[in-house]
Amino acid sequence: MGKSQTFQDLSLMPVEEGQELGRWLYTELRAAILDGRLKPGSRMPSTRNLSKQYALARGTVSAAFDSLKSEGYIEATIGAGTFVTISVPDEAMTARANAALAVAEPSKAGLAKRGRQAIQGVRTLPASHSVGKAFRSYEPAIDLFPVNLWSRVAGRVLRRAPRSLYGQGDARGYLPLRKAIAEYVGAARGVRCDAGQIIITSGTQQSLDIIARMLLDPGDPVWMEDPGAQRAVGSSPCR
Repeated sequence: MGKSQTFQDLSLMPVEEGQELGRWLYTELRAAILDGRLKPGSRMPSTRNLSKQYALARGTVSAAFDSLKSEGYIEATIGAGTFVTISVPDEAMTARANAALAVAEPSKAGLAKRGRQAIQGVRTLPASHSVGKAFRSYEPAIDLFPVNLWSRVAGRVLRRAPRSLYGQGDARGYLPLRKAIAEYVGAARGVRCDAGQIIITSGTQQSLDIIARMLLDPGDPVWMEDPGAQRAVGSSPCR
């Protein structure tokens, strides 16, 4: 980043009425560093460019920089410029992380009863760090997936696909795909069905949810395989 670079890509909150300009600039730059919008080791703009961009006195910008330097947020190198420090003060990062966590976890008070019930017992599944591990009902055998073949077929199909494919399609799913599935389950599983009876979903969880909503009433008993889809019963309306 050259010394002539400005903050044209960095959004700073407007000055509040009666707020002291130097304090405003210091607060906004500090927030940008803690939020990660100004990355550790990145070059700060020159005080001249910054004062010109925000119509501030040069001394006002210098005072804000001095405050950031004294607290360990930025450091100046003679002949090179001013940079965000590699190691931002730990206590500042901790306080910022706690504040972000509080924002990320909204209060249940503003949710409807259905919304409060929906988030009870919600558990986020871990990322796939052990590909190929057996007995994961929510994850296919990723290690056996033919990536190279899939990419070639997908590229060929997308190049030949009609423009309508990118618009709003049938809510049940892409018709040629549903036809292919009907043919496959008929030959491989002995299931007698046609494309009109096939619905494409995003996965097991959505499939079970749709089935439960269509076939079950609240309180109806159901049998579930074990091991089976995690949290399947808890997320269905038959609960």
